[in-house]
Amino acid sequence: MKDKKPIDIYNNIIVPKIKELDIFLKTNENMCLNDVSNILEISEKEIKDILIKINQKEINNANFLAIMLNGTSFICKVLKREIECGSPYFYDAKDLSYIYELDYERVLNAYRFLNLDKITVKQIPAILVQI
Repeated sequence: MKDKKPIDIYNNIIVPKIKELDIFLKTNENMCLNDVSNILEISEKEIKDILIKINQKEINNANFLAIMLNGTSFICKVLKREIECGSPYFYDAKDLSYIYELDYERVLNAYRFLNLDKITVKQIPAILVQI
């Protein structure tokens, strides 16, 4: 994904996956291993290993987040970094750089170019277009 533009990764991978996760969590009470593996893009073995690590026997809404936070897929890592930043309402350049693994100087330059110190989630595309 390093050869893709940040805005393309955000629009074509991250946003659709977050929407898919949201729908999945709202519509699935009984979560099967295969479905969770597909939605989080991690192997069934990895999920089983995570369940052992978090001392759980099955997947449910209560432990889905813990599974995601321990997952190794791209989307799991992005969402983990988002949570580590406190799921901010306002993102500064440091937050955005960390969450999306972007060069801090490039992110900071985009903020400066747009004369912004902090942005909301709706403004993320405006920054990413500049990178």
